[in-house]
Amino acid sequence: MSKYYKTSKNDMDTHTNDNLAIIPDVHGRSFWQEVLKDDGEAIFLGDYLDPYPWEGITAAEATRILKEIIDLKRTHPDSVTLLLGNHDLGYIDEKICECRMDYRGYKRNRDLLLDNLDLFDIVHAKEMGGVNFLFSHAGIARTWLDAHPELVGKEGFDPLALNRMLHDPQKCKTLFAALSDVSPHRGGLSPVGSPVWADVDEYLNGTPLLEGFFHVFGHSLHAGGAIPVAGGACLDCGQAFRLLDGPLRIAPA
Repeated sequence: MSKYYKTSKNDMDTHTNDNLAIIPDVHGRSFWQEVLKDDGEAIFLGDYLDPYPWEGITAAEATRILKEIIDLKRTHPDSVTLLLGNHDLGYIDEKICECRMDYRGYKRNRDLLLDNLDLFDIVHAKEMGGVNFLFSHAGIARTWLDAHPELVGKEGFDPLALNRMLHDPQKCKTLFAALSDVSPHRGGLSPVGSPVWADVDEYLNGTPLLEGFFHVFGHSLHAGGAIPVAGGACLDCGQAFRLLDGPLRIAPA
């Protein structure tokens, strides 16, 4: 995997923002391979599997790409962050997602994800240039969190608690139940979508993101560029992005 990426010996948090590559929904694509920089950092926003039929990528190719990304994370654990999306979590818990699933390769993909689950998270928080960024697959809506007091600790909500729940066999089912919330924007019945299901239209129509962060997420496929919303940006357009001098300058890599 060194042909794609080389880890710096320096602390990644000391790097300038343009060394951070943000990789939205992969779905078997290889665009991420061309943007990873030496001495850089990469955050993948989830959805590695289940390619779009019109793009000509096979389900087996998507699995191979996910294996390469897992390899990348294992080789560079401190500079690569892997988040989970609804299409990934569907292989772990079918209640979260059953859409456009590779049923023939279901066991293969499920085993691959479960065997490497220690490498994945739900969210990633990072402070850069005085801005608190929160990376997730679909953004964290304030109203979704309000609907799930079981996710809030006695001292308030820590977004990283979602990661701890993911890796806790006693609590992961509680997390999965909350992550299965799908709003009418995506054909569901919940008032608001979860951090792996919320549609960008929910935020554009006034659903507030969790305060205190600039949210960077994917999930809602669009033609190109970042879609700005109040308190964040949606990047799911088949290309990578970089942060340039702050949250309002998210630019294609």
